[in-house]
Amino acid sequence: MENLIRFGEKLFDELEIAVYRSREVSAGVELNEISMASTRSGAITIIRGIKDKRLGLAIVDSDEPERVKEAIEQAAKMAKLNSPDEKWVSLPEPGKYREGPKPNYELKEASPDILVEKLVHGIKLAREKDPNAVVAGGEGGVSWEERQVVNSHGIDIFQEGGAAFFFLELVGRKGDVVTPGIFDFDARKDLNLDVDGVVERAVQKVKWAYSVKASKNEEVPIILGPWATAGLLSYALLPAFSGERLVKETTPLAGKAGEKIASEVLTIYDDPFHPLSLEPVIADGEGVPTRKNVLIENGTFKGFVWDNYWAKVHGTESTGNGKRDLRSGGINIGFHNVVIENGKRSLEDLIGDIKRGYFVDGFQGAHSSNPDNGNFAVTANPAFLIEDGEVKGASVFLVAGNVYELLKQATEVTREQTVMPFMNTMTTPYIKFENVKIAGK
Repeated sequence: MENLIRFGEKLFDELEIAVYRSREVSAGVELNEISMASTRSGAITIIRGIKDKRLGLAIVDSDEPERVKEAIEQAAKMAKLNSPDEKWVSLPEPGKYREGPKPNYELKEASPDILVEKLVHGIKLAREKDPNAVVAGGEGGVSWEERQVVNSHGIDIFQEGGAAFFFLELVGRKGDVVTPGIFDFDARKDLNLDVDGVVERAVQKVKWAYSVKASKNEEVPIILGPWATAGLLSYALLPAFSGERLVKETTPLAGKAGEKIASEVLTIYDDPFHPLSLEPVIADGEGVPTRKNVLIENGTFKGFVWDNYWAKVHGTESTGNGKRDLRSGGINIGFHNVVIENGKRSLEDLIGDIKRGYFVDGFQGAHSSNPDNGNFAVTANPAFLIEDGEVKGASVFLVAGNVYELLKQATEVTREQTVMPFMNTMTTPYIKFENVKIAGK
């Protein structure tokens, strides 16, 4: 890599080379049958060079030195064609890095057979627990990645690690009732995936869904599950913490540091070193040291997250939140592992307190939320009616409003936390909100 940097320095004022080597193993299920098993591996090298404030990017699907040299030359040609970016300051300098966790090399050698075995067990167990249920879909997967970021300022960071996940979608049919697709999942940094727990939770929700309950217009307490929470916050809330949006004046959080924007029961931070984090990286996509960044503390807004470019434009420092887009080669501001701090009581305790309300397992339409103001309109499905402290059946209803108003209505979080490996990786408890207006369907 040192020789490649020296080669590139003849063409650029600054140069960054990022190499990603990956191995992905997966197996899938459709309609109670194993549908596929695969192993994929490859390497991608991304060149980012700057000459006279002109950016040149090139991507090559190889880590072979000669191919990388060709990519460097291609990036130099692209830079000459681009207009100068007068806001450009520089690539990042090396920082102080903490010691990373020891990788689990069992994941690096994982076979599809392991995942097929887990899926077969999951199918069998689901059918035993509910003969009326069909495993409509599901997947088990293991990913392993080795990444190296080197630049002409002296950054040279190598990281490796992996994670595994397992999910099932069940659909039940009982009499005239066909349930919606019911998901449950597990994800962790080893192969000890909780297949039994996934099936048990999914089957329980399917059995609730056999009893269909009409919804109506009312104001009730609701409990959001991890899937619903991650879906809504990923689209309506988290983009607002981007420093780029602060510079571009498209975040509703501008000038609100130190203000209450949520209930005191909510503390939210980005922490790649959290015990449940699936990606405990010591450096971000451009080699800047990562750290815990508090977004909301006991309801109070604490600050934004930054990558190197927008931090320097704004006159501050990167928070280690530069995320590499492997398709475009560019860097965007993103999150490593958003954590919503947990509480002391269980989900069962929260349900037991509700005279009439709902447990919402998932939202549809969260992607249409507006992060510029926090407005959203979603369909709660699947959702489950709670009466007198017990789940009575499944419902569907609409919820529309503003995410910041909703956050102020939070009253409790559970001690259970679940890591969501989809969208923004999020570690979240179940969250109870009071006096939420819903529209029946």
